[in-house]
Amino acid sequence: MGCNRNCGLIAGAAIGAVLAVFGGVLVPVGDMLIEKTVKKEAVLEEGTTAFKNWVKTDTDVYRQFWIFDVQNPEEVEVHSSKIKVKSFTCNIYSKEL
Repeated sequence: MGCNRNCGLIAGAAIGAVLAVFGGVLVPVGDMLIEKTVKKEAVLEEGTTAFKNWVKTDTDVYRQFWIFDVQNPEEVEVHSSKIKVKSFTCNIYSKEL
């Protein structure tokens, strides 16, 4: 009394069709909901998640600047040689909040 091969194929096709329609509806609706939430919460206004994270971060903020001097610019431009650089300094600026 089970389901024969044709019954299984029909059931699989029906389930696949339902899932395809469900996915086709959810993709635009989901995109719309995500876009709406991001536009609402990403604004720097009091009461939003972005504002709370902007005012007080959980970690310290660092910014690094590396300055290099290219030793062989002509060879690199003309012959595509391997670049030779000399590092002058690494400046790290931190903002502890």
